[in-house]
Amino acid sequence: MTVNNVQTALDRVAATEAILGVRLDYMREMAEIGSPVLAKLQAFTALNREPGTGKLPADIRCFATLGAVQADDCGECVQIHINMDRAEGIDAALLRLALARRPQDLPSPLGLAWRFGQAVAANAVDMEDLRQELEGICGRPAMIELSFAIAAARFYPTVKRALGYALSCNLVQVEV
Repeated sequence: MTVNNVQTALDRVAATEAILGVRLDYMREMAEIGSPVLAKLQAFTALNREPGTGKLPADIRCFATLGAVQADDCGECVQIHINMDRAEGIDAALLRLALARRPQDLPSPLGLAWRFGQAVAANAVDMEDLRQELEGICGRPAMIELSFAIAAARFYPTVKRALGYALSCNLVQVEV
C-alpha cells in the first residue's frame, strides 16, 4: 500500500470516528499496516448501513442490537450503539434503562427486544420463546432483518477482542 493509500485509509477512519464519536484504534492500526482486511471491514460496515425493507421498527432494532452488543462489549462498541441510537432519536432515558440492564422498566416491546438481543448473544434457553413473542409483534420479515442486525452488532466486538483491543471497559455515556 502506498503512502497516499495509507493516508486515505487513515482519513476514512478519522471520518468514521467523527461520525461515531469514538476512537477506532483497531481500524487505525489496520490502515497504518495497510491491511486489506480494512477494506473488507469497511465493505461490511457499508452493507450493514443499507436501509432495510422498513418492516423492522427502528426502536426494536436499536434495543435488540444494544442488548446483543452489551453481552459482547463494555466500551466503544456499546458507546457507538448509544450514539447511533441517539442520532435516530431514541430517548436517552430509555437507553439508560437498557444500559442499567433494566428491561422490565422499558416499554413493551423494547424490553422484549433488549432481552432477545441478550438471549441471542448468550444462546440462552429462553431465546426461542422471546423470538416467537417478538416475531408475533413484528412479523417474520422484520425478524429476518433483525437477525442480520444482531449478527452485525456482534461482529465488531469479536474483531476487537481477537486483536486485543477489548481489554478494558470504558464508561458509556448517553448524551441528552
